[in-house]
Amino acid sequence: MNVRHPLAAVLGVAGIVVGAIAAMDAPASAAGDELVATTTFNCTSSFPAYPWNGEITLSAVRPASSTTVTVTASMSQMAGVSPAEMNNLAFTNSLALTLGGTAVTLTGSGTVTAAASSPFDMPDLQGTFTSSADDVAAVVTSYSFEITAYHLAFTCTPTAGAALGTLTLAEGTPPVITPSVTPTTTTSATATPTASPTASSSANTGKAASGKVAFACTLSIGSAFDYDAKVSVSGYREDEGDPVSLVATMSDLPGIAPVPINGQMDFTLDVSVGGKKTTLTSSSAVDVAAKEEVPVADLSGEVDADGDELAVTVSGFTFDTPSLGVGAECEADAVSLGTMRVGSEPVDVASPTADSSSTASGGDLPKTGGGDSMPVVALWAMALTLLGVAGLLCVPRTRRQH
Repeated sequence: MNVRHPLAAVLGVAGIVVGAIAAMDAPASAAGDELVATTTFNCTSSFPAYPWNGEITLSAVRPASSTTVTVTASMSQMAGVSPAEMNNLAFTNSLALTLGGTAVTLTGSGTVTAAASSPFDMPDLQGTFTSSADDVAAVVTSYSFEITAYHLAFTCTPTAGAALGTLTLAEGTPPVITPSVTPTTTTSATATPTASPTASSSANTGKAASGKVAFACTLSIGSAFDYDAKVSVSGYREDEGDPVSLVATMSDLPGIAPVPINGQMDFTLDVSVGGKKTTLTSSSAVDVAAKEEVPVADLSGEVDADGDELAVTVSGFTFDTPSLGVGAECEADAVSLGTMRVGSEPVDVASPTADSSSTASGGDLPKTGGGDSMPVVALWAMALTLLGVAGLLCVPRTRRQH
């Protein structure tokens, strides 16, 4: 079984879509008492549908003089289609069957780990039912799994190959499957931007350059989206001849991520000030619930430009989530924000205002009215990181022996 995240969520749409796949309908024979077969599934979630050809290996054992049968199942390996690294993510799964007409549910749990674009195994599943028969007909009714760290749940319903064949109920000691250790939840460290230089004794009044910038963005996983941002850039110079210290504020990213976001985010903003190009940067630890607005931490930097009246243009913006390996690059056609007047009296820069654990102290700048974050109608691309581990495109793996 394999997981991938379709990219239709770039439009902010998290609808339920059904995808179909081709499958091998005929049960496959196996050595000993194992039953191996491949089932065609339609899989749905809160995201667009994904296809899956799932190979299932079943075995059933009961102790002598007992009617309690322990059934163990292995699922085929997920293909390496996730563009993001999965590092010890908590995972649960469930396989619903009828065995000799009796409804039986097998469950499993553990963790999944894989580099980006690399296949990985899933936990085995196990359950019990009561029977004194020598063999039973095995039929799949559904398969489901959840990446519990992100509350991503998926349900897969068979459309062909649901009848797996005849499962032999062998006599012996039932195997014990041990779930993988569930990782301990940790909070990403907060990265605090470097503070700007201290104020001088002069009191020249600064004025921000501000305006709207229409960014055309592309995620590292390939999807395009628009980000209409409100941007304000302020600057001050401590002493004559010093570089100009800069701070930029940007609109909040809208809260359309269908899952919680918890991790460090790094931001950059490419600007030209007084004809000199420079890049402003910031980092913050983001911890927001699903569909909450996410703040962009105020960005800081400096530019070696002469004069007190400096034209400001914006040409690019990026964000990155190192722990998830997903980010976005956003471009604009050198949008002018107007003229910034360089001040000399620094003040504190406001931290992000959304409900998050992030902090962003970008340094001290004149109070120029550019610190307020403005809502925008744009995509919160971070949700697609989680989608990167949710869709399926199966590559069967060699069955495991139990």
